[in-house]
Amino acid sequence: MIFSIVVVSALAILNDGKEVEQMQPLVLLSNKLPLFIEINGYFNKQGWFIRNITDPKDIEKLVDKEGIAGLLWDFSTTDINQTLKILKSLRSKISGPIIILAPAKEKKRRSLFYNINIDSFITKPFEYPELVAKVKQLFWVYDKFSISKESPHVSNQARKKETVKYNDIVIDFKHYRVTHNGYDLGLTPKEFSLFWYLVQHRGKVMSRDQLLEGVWGYDAAGSSRTVDIHISHLRDKLDEKSKSKNCIKTVRGFGYVLDNKYPLVSEK
Repeated sequence: MIFSIVVVSALAILNDGKEVEQMQPLVLLSNKLPLFIEINGYFNKQGWFIRNITDPKDIEKLVDKEGIAGLLWDFSTTDINQTLKILKSLRSKISGPIIILAPAKEKKRRSLFYNINIDSFITKPFEYPELVAKVKQLFWVYDKFSISKESPHVSNQARKKETVKYNDIVIDFKHYRVTHNGYDLGLTPKEFSLFWYLVQHRGKVMSRDQLLEGVWGYDAAGSSRTVDIHISHLRDKLDEKSKSKNCIKTVRGFGYVLDNKYPLVSEK
């Protein structure tokens, strides 16, 4: 069931209400009509309209058919197992923020959501202006470091190819995902950018500062731990299904290097 079918682009939020092409909806999953009315009211004041969906299966269909800009998920609508299963599947398909709205008693479970790369876990009661500000900030982050925009993370030459194969791993630029034998490894947008950056510089030792500047786009002195955490997550996902285990080597005291023994194969 859908309460509202008004669609607004996430980028419209970032551009002071200016219309942009190929708009995608910002979706709220909830069967609580009062919650939808409150959230939609506050977002309306910012020039945004929310599409409200009550059935998680409808979200999966919408994501596969049209794509969505971002997702607000009312945890009181679904049980924990269903929620984690669906969100884990959706994470690699949604290139914008996913925010959980949960009862305070569920706070102890928030690590389960961060482990599947959910952006934020907000407990009730919360201030609606703060929720609007949080969504706005997350869209700013995704817009600034988007892998789908022209950036040094994905070269123009690569964009002309739909896929690039590295050993038994396929980098899919059309859907911005990394697969092994058709299995989506579930890389987040930042992990995708990091892996492609390493592939572009395979065989070359990259310092943490170089990776921060090349992937995150800024010189973040003292934030090398960010790189280490993302490398760890990336290794786990590559090792789980791929034969390219241990392809990312640690160079102690300096940084990381991607194994250069596999040639790249580009395909249309």
